[in-house]
Order: sequence, then structure tokens, then C-alpha cells
Amino acid sequence: MEYINHKDKLKDIKLDKNNFYVMIDFDRTITEAQSISAWRVLYYSELLGEKFKQKYAEIHDETELSKSESNEAKQKAFEQRFMAYMDLLRDCHFNKEILERAVEKTDLTLRDGAKEFFRKMYENNIPVIIISSSIKNVIEEYLKQNHAFYDNIHIYANDLDMNGKKENDVTNVTPYNKNEIEFSKELKENIKDKKYIVLLGDIPDDVNMVSKEKLNHTITIGFLEEHMESNLEKYNKTFDIVLTDNASFKEVLKLIDFN
Repeated sequence: MEYINHKDKLKDIKLDKNNFYVMIDFDRTITEAQSISAWRVLYYSELLGEKFKQKYAEIHDETELSKSESNEAKQKAFEQRFMAYMDLLRDCHFNKEILERAVEKTDLTLRDGAKEFFRKMYENNIPVIIISSSIKNVIEEYLKQNHAFYDNIHIYANDLDMNGKKENDVTNVTPYNKNEIEFSKELKENIKDKKYIVLLGDIPDDVNMVSKEKLNHTITIGFLEEHMESNLEKYNKTFDIVLTDNASFKEVLKLIDFN
């Protein structure tokens, strides 16, 4: 089912292939609602041993916060979790071969129509920016193995080197700081003249991928899959379009029809 909100705003946005770019979350946005997260790919692969799984679960439990905690507290907890995971991966001798094998046997599942969506964006030279609090290496490898990775796709997520450490001295990507991501000079140049944005996510915080100043020129699309009765009102207030029932990207393409 789809819910169309903020109709006056949507009426004013006229998309064509040259005037917009896409900003999109990964887990349960590009992937299906019941898919595991990109973080869990290594956990379920069984390639890093039982010790890894036990310690992984301990780290998760130690850094888990209640929903009532502030975003600042959650941000700090995510950062602590990420650094602990990196130390753990280093101790387990994580490497590129393990990454590739883990992705090959993963239970990650793309939403129906996702491949067609990415192909159409590529064919029309529309930049796609994936911003995720998951692992960049897993996301990129998964898209490559599923023939859904193109040179118009730019991924901003938590980057690991093959020693299980942080690749660069940058802020961890969490659900609460996606608006702080610094794009590359090349990408900035590529999108500077694009008037509109199409944003897709599965939680209200994903809307923060764009600044408040740009929201009036952004079509926001939210996938709502859990606790419909309690969440629908908030999603309808937050997103211009809300899609339920594990909606496909075929529906997305119909809703953002462009020439």
C-alpha cells in the first residue's frame, strides 16, 4: 500500500533525468524488510569462528541503549560499538577472501526491482548516493556479486581495511549523523547543479540525510514494515510517500516517473 502526503510540494517538483540525484539507505531500504543487516553478514557466515560470534553479541549487548535515550547518547554508543567491532575483526584475522566468501553465502536479499532501479539510474546518468551505518565493504561487494554496482553509485558507510581497522580517520556513520557526511570533490561537482533529490529510507531519521533547507526540493520516500498502527502517523508526517508491505522498487520507479 502507498500513502501520498504533502501533495502540494510533490506537485511542484518536476523531475527529469538531468535535474535530480538519489540519496538512499541500505539495510531494509535497498534490501527486503526481513533481510539481515550488512553488519550481520560476517556474523552468520560462520567463517570467523564461534569466538567471534560470542564477542560480537557481547559488544552489541554492551552498547545497546533504550529508545528513550537521546540521539547524542545513541551516537556515542554506535561509535563505541564500531571501534570494538574493528578490534574484534583484527583479532580474528579478517581479510578480503573472508569478506568475499561471507557475501557469497549471505542471506542479504535485495528488494524486488532494486536491480532494475540501479540499472535505470545508471543508464540515465543519475548519481546514487548510498549512506549507511553498515559496512561499506560488505555493501559494495554484495552489489558487485549481484550485478547491481555501477560507477554512478557512491557509498558512504563504515569502511574497513582488511585488517579490521577503520580505513580513514573519519566520523563513524550512524543513523544519527548521516547529514554530516562530507562528499568527495568529484561528487560535489557532479551534483551541484541538480535541483532536486529523491531520498529513500526505512526510518524517520533517514530524512536527515539532507539538510532542512533542501527538504522542499526533496521527494522523501519511506518504507514502513513494522508496527504499522503505531508508526504510520509519524511516517506520514515525515515522508512525502510511505510504502508498506515490502514494497518493490518497481513502485518507486512509477512514483518518480521522469523523462
